[in-house]
Amino acid sequence: MDKHSEALRIVGLYVVFAALYILFSDQLLQLVTDNAATMARLQTVKGWAFVAITGLLLYHLIQRSIGIVLASREEARKSEQYFRNTFEQAAVGIAHVALDGHWLRVNSKMCEILGYSSDELHSLTFQDITHPDDLATDLDAARRLIAGELNTYAVEKRYLCRNGSKLWANLTVSLHRDGRGAPEYFISVVEDISARKNAETSARSATVALDQALLQLVHSLARSVEKRDPYTAGHHERTALLAGAIAARMNLPPLQQEGIRLGAQIHDLGNIYVPTEILNRPGKLNDYELALVRTHPQVGYDILKDVELPWPVQDMILQHQERLDGSGYPQALSGDAIILEARIIAVADVVEAMTSHRPYRPARSLAQTTEELRNGRGVRYDAVVVDACLTEIEAAGLPWPAN
Repeated sequence: MDKHSEALRIVGLYVVFAALYILFSDQLLQLVTDNAATMARLQTVKGWAFVAITGLLLYHLIQRSIGIVLASREEARKSEQYFRNTFEQAAVGIAHVALDGHWLRVNSKMCEILGYSSDELHSLTFQDITHPDDLATDLDAARRLIAGELNTYAVEKRYLCRNGSKLWANLTVSLHRDGRGAPEYFISVVEDISARKNAETSARSATVALDQALLQLVHSLARSVEKRDPYTAGHHERTALLAGAIAARMNLPPLQQEGIRLGAQIHDLGNIYVPTEILNRPGKLNDYELALVRTHPQVGYDILKDVELPWPVQDMILQHQERLDGSGYPQALSGDAIILEARIIAVADVVEAMTSHRPYRPARSLAQTTEELRNGRGVRYDAVVVDACLTEIEAAGLPWPAN
């Protein structure tokens, strides 16, 4: 409560009461008597009555004012105690930080998280114990907070603890302003997330190990297929090299490029189902044998269909023999119904197959191979993929020794 307002209220009530008392008491006396001696005695009585009544009124008003002040102080004390308990007993680190970065007030949890005593923190700035790689981001956010561009900000950052270790924390910062709106200090809330970060690191390590195991499995599958057909030895690896180069030339995301290389390494996995004598036959295949060979995309798909992968490898295997005009197999897909990854592998597969020796024909020249791509550009093969492939070949040649 404003003490000046309360004082003015008391004075105002006193003045109003006194004026009304004087005005109406004099009029009442004139109605009661017109005797001068009696009037004098009554005036004396009226004066003492005024003193008594106004004294009681002032006592009541002052007591009421004191009660309000005491209640307000008690409420403020409880509020301060509540804040202090919340500040000190919070499960997260809480601090008031000066605009220049000095720690003004810290709770016990903050000291526990960082390993410093309260006195030690008061002699430091937050800049002193922020990891150098995270400092610029933190300072920029603080600047924007002071400028009024942000109401609050939250970042994940690393603190340098007293024992020399680095601790990951989630930092949330707001700004306290005075009654005129001028910045006074930061309110920082720090949550230790090192356990979560360690779990994420472990998960990433496990993922890397799983990826390595998966790649080893892929290579094993590819070698198993190629051991049955010595004429196609290295076909998967060479196709994967060119498919990856095409994907890079197309500026596809790195993760997508990785998936394309993986799919290309096992795109003929289904050949494991085709008898070796058919794969190695030098002469023309009959209709039955040709139909059997054309089942290999579906067989490869069926082998991996229940395996969870971060890329559509199963569809790459299933669709790598499809053609843009619908002339491919096994589903006679056309246009955008064929996924981009399969369109890339298809072009790389054609280039590798044409430039390699097969039992039923000698290797074709690079000129013949690029002519096939140009003739099929936008018809059988994706135009963008063909352009990227031709650009790659012109710039770097084939990613394997020529036959």
